[in-house]
Amino acid sequence: MGNINNMTIAKKTSLLFFIMVVGMLFIGSFAHMSLNRIKGDFDILYTKRMVPVIKLEKIKDIYTVNILDTLRDVENSQISVKDGKSIIVLAQELIRRDWSEYKTSLKIHDKDWVSEILESWGIISPKKTNTIKTLEDDMVLIIEKKVNNIDTILDDIFKLFSRAHTADAYNRLQEELYPSINSINIHLTQLISLNLEAANSGKKRTRAVYDNTFEWIVVATVGTITVAALLAIVILQNIRLLHAELARIVDIKTKELQKLNKNLEKKIAYEVEQSRQKDQIMFRQSRLAAMGEMVGNIAHQWRQPLNAIVLIIQSFQMKNMVGKLDDAFIDKQVDEGIKQATSMSKTIDDFRNFFNPNKRAEDFSVKKTIEESMDLVKFYYEKANIKMRLSCEKDFETLGYPNEFSQVMMNLFSNSKDALESKENQNKYIEIIVKVDEVNKKGNISIIDNGGGIPIEVIDRMFEPYFTTKHQSSGTGIGLYMSKEIIEKQMHGNIEVQNIAYTFNNNDYYKKCACINIVMPISGLDKDKCKKE
Repeated sequence: MGNINNMTIAKKTSLLFFIMVVGMLFIGSFAHMSLNRIKGDFDILYTKRMVPVIKLEKIKDIYTVNILDTLRDVENSQISVKDGKSIIVLAQELIRRDWSEYKTSLKIHDKDWVSEILESWGIISPKKTNTIKTLEDDMVLIIEKKVNNIDTILDDIFKLFSRAHTADAYNRLQEELYPSINSINIHLTQLISLNLEAANSGKKRTRAVYDNTFEWIVVATVGTITVAALLAIVILQNIRLLHAELARIVDIKTKELQKLNKNLEKKIAYEVEQSRQKDQIMFRQSRLAAMGEMVGNIAHQWRQPLNAIVLIIQSFQMKNMVGKLDDAFIDKQVDEGIKQATSMSKTIDDFRNFFNPNKRAEDFSVKKTIEESMDLVKFYYEKANIKMRLSCEKDFETLGYPNEFSQVMMNLFSNSKDALESKENQNKYIEIIVKVDEVNKKGNISIIDNGGGIPIEVIDRMFEPYFTTKHQSSGTGIGLYMSKEIIEKQMHGNIEVQNIAYTFNNNDYYKKCACINIVMPISGLDKDKCKKE
């Protein structure tokens, strides 16, 4: 018991399981072995005792019906001697066949396989030949002699009939054959009784096997349950002790955690505030980077109107020098100057709205927002020979912040432009594809460029903060990170990047193109198809 107490719960549980399995296997094996013994006893009982009884009864019937009755019919002249001899010859053949089968059944062993194994191992001693077996052997010898004697008498009788010694034949029939047949029937009856007695003995043995089987199964079952129950009690006691120890340790650790949580709450609040400030700084940096690019766009779009205004001012000087400055010319040039100034003012208003953050989420048209973003940069990109194309099968609305979404588009356009500017001697494309999945209520925006794709070694890090493949003077590495933050955290969408093969304008094929996929939830659908070049 001391060894059991020193064992772990896992080992005790394994031992309990092992005991139960062994017990069940023992019970099942013993039951199977016993059933086989019972089946074997039944087979022996049937093939060695019941079948022989049937054969012996059949032999008796042949002697009584086929031989005695036939001889009486011959004696009473109901059938001829020739016909009677034919019937009796056939009956003798049946008797010899049945008697041979009976003797064959005597060779069957009446021991079951378990007893034979135990005897071969010397565990039990072989059983001595019982009285029934001895009487049966003696009876078989007697019956064989009588069968031969009857066959001899029958041969003699039919020889007498063939010689026309009818009186002698009938005399032997009455004095020798009838008593011999009655005598052999008596011995056959005694042999049948011996077989029935042996069958009854086999039945008792089968009953004993059944009783022993039931007793052993009960003992094995009770023993297995008892051992398993005792071991289960030990395991449960250990579990209670372990539970009490764990409760004490948990109580100590809980108090320690409570103290630690007080400090952690302060640290978490501090780290959350630091993270919020960091995100705000990164967002401002992202907007400043976008603002720098927008200033370039503004400068590019202002250059032509400023040149026109300068030419207008110079035209006043030239007309004045030649003396042709009149009211009509002044009105015309003033109108043209006001028109150019208005265009420049509109450009400022467009870019000012772009940098004005949305305070509340609203439903906005994805197609319209993308078009506005393209309008802000198209002149700047045309200067770099970059062709932009919007393909919209079906417009949709999504709930979010249109200005922030426009900033995402500008960031993605800027990354594509940077990749395309390094490419020489090829057409440069940026294609935006808008599709709608009405079944799943999702809209998909794909931005594809032929800038050579994204290197495999960096594709998994594209959206990490401060990660950039550009020179430090050219990029901060926060544009794609903030784009992911806006799409996924603020607008509940998803953004991914991959390399694909794509054909631009239906004829310009490129094997490796960068593709940014944005999936947005749909709040409304516009069934009108749209396309903008």
